Amino acid sequence: HLNREGGPHVRPGLVHRLDKDTSGLLLIAKNTRVHGRLARQFEKKTVEKKYIALVEGTVAEREGTIEAPIGRFIDKKYWGVMPEGRPATTRFRLMGRGRRCSLLELEPVTGRTNQLRIHCAEIGNPIIGDIERGGREFRRLCLQAYRLSFRHPGTNEAITFEIPHEFGLDELSTAETDLE
Repeated sequence: HLNREGGPHVRPGLVHRLDKDTSGLLLIAKNTRVHGRLARQFEKKTVEKKYIALVEGTVAEREGTIEAPIGRFIDKKYWGVMPEGRPATTRFRLMGRGRRCSLLELEPVTGRTNQLRIHCAEIGNPIIGDIERGGREFRRLCLQAYRLSFRHPGTNEAITFEIPHEFGLDELSTAETDLE
């Protein structure tokens, strides 16, 4: 798309990533200078990322924080909670509750591999569709990056992108039916 106009060649760069099977917003820089400025915001943890997730079970708390260190089990090639892992923190807010599942807004304070999936499973509420971590089989992983806030790399203006949730309160009843 960026190189159709016949102007100077643009080599876009991914500034961050999403875990496999997670949908949603992804920030891409048009050039190296912008990439560096945006990457520094991620390093300084000034970028706000919010996700929506449909999880197994009914979450009792309206909001909370999950703190559990994450590391890699080398022999299994698997990321999970381990005492000697790197510190990891996730904030959550309950957005809706069904009989057998809950809708959560998740905010990763740290950015560890598979952090949201690991933390939801750790509190006993794996993400629906994440069969590797105890979630039931579903048509997809019910995790979406829906909000991204950062500073414009040129003007320093606050920018927020938000897309409609792929999972809403209606999805709770659909999931309830599909999971039974």
